[in-house]
Amino acid sequence: MEDLLQILEPADFAYLAGIIRSDFNATADGELARLTAAYEEDPTAEICDELCSRFEREIRYLGSSEVAYGFRAITGQDPGVSFQETVRDVAMSLKVGKPPLGTDREQVEWVVAEYATNQFTDLSQEEQQKMLEDLGVESEKAEAFLKKSAGVFALPMLVEAFNYVIVQGLIKTIIFGTIARIIGQQLAGRLLTFLIGRLPWWVSWIGPAAWTFSIGWATLDLQGPAKRKTIPVILYLGICSMRERARAE
Repeated sequence: MEDLLQILEPADFAYLAGIIRSDFNATADGELARLTAAYEEDPTAEICDELCSRFEREIRYLGSSEVAYGFRAITGQDPGVSFQETVRDVAMSLKVGKPPLGTDREQVEWVVAEYATNQFTDLSQEEQQKMLEDLGVESEKAEAFLKKSAGVFALPMLVEAFNYVIVQGLIKTIIFGTIARIIGQQLAGRLLTFLIGRLPWWVSWIGPAAWTFSIGWATLDLQGPAKRKTIPVILYLGICSMRERARAE
């Protein structure tokens, strides 16, 4: 997962550290906070490599159970689960199916795209219309698109109908709304405010829909506290990866 973590900005690491932080964690998330602060102050390749290594350990720990993690560590095995196993577990929890074979980046992007499309599909037509209008789509154009689509959506279809900026906004509205539901509005608000202050160039078009539309979405089946961290982490990594691909193109 190094190729996925290496694309992150210092603010991205700080945002993820805010999600992962816990007073009841068998790994040293205090070290994660220290490295994150050091990288924000001095974003060198050396600190980045150390930070990526620490994040990988934390994420693989979160994807494991406390008992299994401890047993594997005591018996000399690699204590954490693989990153792709964590991604598959998140995909199952989000009810999007098993990700196709591919790189870590391709898999997290697939999970985000499938989940966002499914969530948009599950909204009422009035909610879909409002979300599109909030993202800058003209009312008549949004209405015509929704009538023509007849409730069947796919990401390429949305991109063709509007543009990639609108679709990115739709995805991020849904993803940040989901993260807010999982980690709580108060913490989510603090973390999003932090992000907007550090990276306004890519989160600036996330509006109130990120909070209001999340209320009506189906409840996630979160079995165990780890899911409240692994799901937001994987979703955020997915939109960061999409962001970097868009910038490169």
